[in-house]
Amino acid sequence: MHIDVIGEDRTITADVRAYAEYRVFAMLARYAEFVRSARVVLRPAGRDRTGKQMVCSVTVALEPSGYARTRVSKPVVTRAIDDAAERIGDLMNRRVAQRRSI
Repeated sequence: MHIDVIGEDRTITADVRAYAEYRVFAMLARYAEFVRSARVVLRPAGRDRTGKQMVCSVTVALEPSGYARTRVSKPVVTRAIDDAAERIGDLMNRRVAQRRSI
């Protein structure tokens, strides 16, 4: 499984990118047979004039086709990463359950 983590701001350190990669991988590992790749984008919220909100967007390319996506905005980037990882895990659980019931 290939995971790209992109930090669109200077405040997104290598440690934060590594944390995001770890959290998303840990959540997706149980669904590895259904996942082609994942992309995580970390950036400040565009509409937040205070600059205090961070956004974590996760897009998962599925096998054989399709995508699962989520986006979370929180005041702390690690909280946004944690919540996005949980949400993508929930989405994957539902997608896999749908595929197995067909």
